[in-house]
Amino acid sequence: MGTFSSAQSRAARTAAIIGTEDEAITVAGTVAEIFSLPAQDGAAAQTAEARLEVLSRSGLFGISVPTEHGGIDVSNTVLAEVCAVAASRSATLGEIIAAHFVAVEQIRSHASESQRSTIFSAILAGARLARASARHNNEAADALALTASGLAWRLAGEALCTPCTRHADWVLAPARHDGARTAGLVLPTGIEGLTYVANSCEPAIGGVQPAEHVLFRDVLVDGDALLQPASDTAAHAVPRSLDLLLEAARQLGAGRHALLLLIDDPAGNPLAAGLLSARLAAAEAMLAEAGRAVDAAQIGLAETHRTNAFLAAVAALAVAEETFREIRRAASPEGQSLLTENLSPQLCAVLKESGELRRADRQRGPDEEG
Repeated sequence: MGTFSSAQSRAARTAAIIGTEDEAITVAGTVAEIFSLPAQDGAAAQTAEARLEVLSRSGLFGISVPTEHGGIDVSNTVLAEVCAVAASRSATLGEIIAAHFVAVEQIRSHASESQRSTIFSAILAGARLARASARHNNEAADALALTASGLAWRLAGEALCTPCTRHADWVLAPARHDGARTAGLVLPTGIEGLTYVANSCEPAIGGVQPAEHVLFRDVLVDGDALLQPASDTAAHAVPRSLDLLLEAARQLGAGRHALLLLIDDPAGNPLAAGLLSARLAAAEAMLAEAGRAVDAAQIGLAETHRTNAFLAAVAALAVAEETFREIRRAASPEGQSLLTENLSPQLCAVLKESGELRRADRQRGPDEEG
């Protein structure tokens, strides 16, 4: 398939097969532990590549592949939990996984049967999809411009991409030609004309890895690299709702990590810990509900399914982001006091008890669990 299939020239790898949703969450935790470890001195690049290879071989990339293509097609609630688990230990890992899952959904929604067959087969073997956001004059742009070149096109421009895109197999970029609607463009990351500006993609420990700056310099693009353009009425298409849901999951994961630091702090206020634990639990419930709404939109034919999924995902993102903000503000005693003021005495009492229970549970050793 020309440009599109040239990613298959990469050395073949073998990925594990994840058979259940519970296993997917367990594997995500194991990989997240690896990504949270500091790099070895003098071996940053090698460490990054080694971690990404472990991720590819873990089987996580294939868990959302449809069953008709050999995957187990986990629920979107589980997909969100996988991203939350990853983001709780490594912001970079959470971003890499979320971008891949959203790109898989775009392939499911807009690719031809031939494209789906090729890409899904590679994903089950450990291939990764990255995503690109077009830039023009240092500002966000809708799409990269395609120029006709015989029976093919030429692509030029720049984009900010998923961290470590250079080590992915394909990058999915928005593109437009001759005034047509924006469509997805699937390009092998090693295709001639792609230039990666930065020198390293070592995941940043404890922070968000900067997006990878990629230049597209007169890239030759075959027609089989284009996905089917989305219709004009696809403003609330499933990939967009899934993108919002997984962003909420990443905020939730970061919030979980920050909350554990607060609970473990001997000077922390148990009342604040109890309140924030309750709000985090509410955010988790909203993510689960949004995941079910996206599930329904994937199989439902009515526009109302897609609208409901979008609304639920937006609500989940709003609550998850606000909860994460409150947890960060509670890092100071002043922030904890402001957070808990104006609560009723009864609520304060039970929230303090809840916070104390959570702290005791964290301090209890594995041998003491009953």
